[in-house]
Amino acid sequence: MKMAVTSNGKFDMIKNRNVNRVFNDLDDYRTFCVNYGYIFNEKDLYKRSSLGYVQYERHRRGDSFVDQWAEDSAHFSKKTA
Repeated sequence: MKMAVTSNGKFDMIKNRNVNRVFNDLDDYRTFCVNYGYIFNEKDLYKRSSLGYVQYERHRRGDSFVDQWAEDSAHFSKKTA
């Protein structure tokens, strides 16, 4: 099966757009979790009771969200000082 790269850099290897959307959302959610210090679990995608997914949605909308790496850094710098 041929893979085509879309304009946003995502791979488009499945003909069904809904399936592609789910995999692209999952990839974006994983990237968010890694970059901002949240636990990544595939089953939390589209789950509004998950803290990580709620913060991811806020990030996507442009709202303020909690950066866990910054929070941890501030917390641990206080303990060592």
